[in-house]
Amino acid sequence: MIERKSYCEIKPKLLSLVERSGWKIVTYLNSDRLVTWVCGCVDPQGGAELVQFDFFFHTSVFGVRMLGAGEVLKHRKFNGVLYHADRDHEFLDKYLYDRAVGTEYPEKYRSTREAAEHAPAVIEKLSRLFGVSTVAEADRAGGRKLLLRAVRCNLLHRPLGFAADLGRFLYSFLRNYLRSNTGFSIGFTGPDGSGKTTVIDLMIERLGDVFRKAHAYYHFRPTLFGNLGEVAHSAGIKKEVDRNYSDPHRGGKTGVFSSLVRLGYYSLDYLAGYFVKVKSQIRLTRLVIFDRYYTDIICDSRRSRIYLNPVFLYWFGRLFIPSLDYNILLTASTETILARKRELDEAGIRAINERIDFLAGKKGYLKVLNDRRPEDAVRDILTNVFDSQHERNRKRLQK
Repeated sequence: MIERKSYCEIKPKLLSLVERSGWKIVTYLNSDRLVTWVCGCVDPQGGAELVQFDFFFHTSVFGVRMLGAGEVLKHRKFNGVLYHADRDHEFLDKYLYDRAVGTEYPEKYRSTREAAEHAPAVIEKLSRLFGVSTVAEADRAGGRKLLLRAVRCNLLHRPLGFAADLGRFLYSFLRNYLRSNTGFSIGFTGPDGSGKTTVIDLMIERLGDVFRKAHAYYHFRPTLFGNLGEVAHSAGIKKEVDRNYSDPHRGGKTGVFSSLVRLGYYSLDYLAGYFVKVKSQIRLTRLVIFDRYYTDIICDSRRSRIYLNPVFLYWFGRLFIPSLDYNILLTASTETILARKRELDEAGIRAINERIDFLAGKKGYLKVLNDRRPEDAVRDILTNVFDSQHERNRKRLQK
């Protein structure tokens, strides 16, 4: 917990400390009630360390303040090493938020509740904010009712501050949602046998607890809409559907019209799915990973059965397909790929690698060779991502 003014004072020094230590700011969330820095570093072996700092200014719901940092800091305790919240305010911070959003206080914190629920500071806060005389009475009240009482309390006791909190909440919410530059997205493209699955799994493992649960994983597209063949079958346009999904290159070559139909259908899914499934995640400090994305349509025509000029597909994607933050072109030599998998012949691998080389010279793409250890590929990817994220977040922090 920290006063916003104090945070602004220490921010330049903290940024300097992070940089001098060789760390990078991987994600940076700036909301109305807290600021989060996720800092990371990559070691030469491909391992990664992450540490997350959360700077809380107040406990609030939709801009309605429940508990300010000043209230907590006024009653802070010192254990001989560091300052920490006292028992009563530790309980209030969690309890007030949970009840205002209509959820129950977690059972795992029962000991904290039992120690604090009858304390004078707790009863006084509940009476002032929620208009109840006991914790048990607050338990029985509905979340919406308690939130409305908190609104009334803010209007009566701090009308100007309440107006400022609401304005800051609306501004930060819209800014973070529309710009979506808090989390980030990564897409992987490459021929079968390039090691995408291994590298992705290893990367998630390296990112540790910060991102192990705070990530979403998709294959090829957001899949807001169903498989094109299944949709055509349901509509009566197609009599049979080839469901041999274990062979992604089983389909024959399609003509220009069929390719354009497929491109249009998938493009709708990329466009709508991005705003529904991707943007909703990366507006927070979350990671979205695609094992193949639109880039795969450019590189592997046989898989998507879209046989169109790669230059046309590239510019079409630039104009109409939402771009991911990082597009990794993962590949290896023909000999390495054939030794791992024999789903493609030499000509097929060569054709995909030629298109990868075409994209590698374009902005926003990173070609990574995975001929040796997957740890080396992960190191190169994370180093690039961490460096780029740091430059982006550094500019945001200095505004």
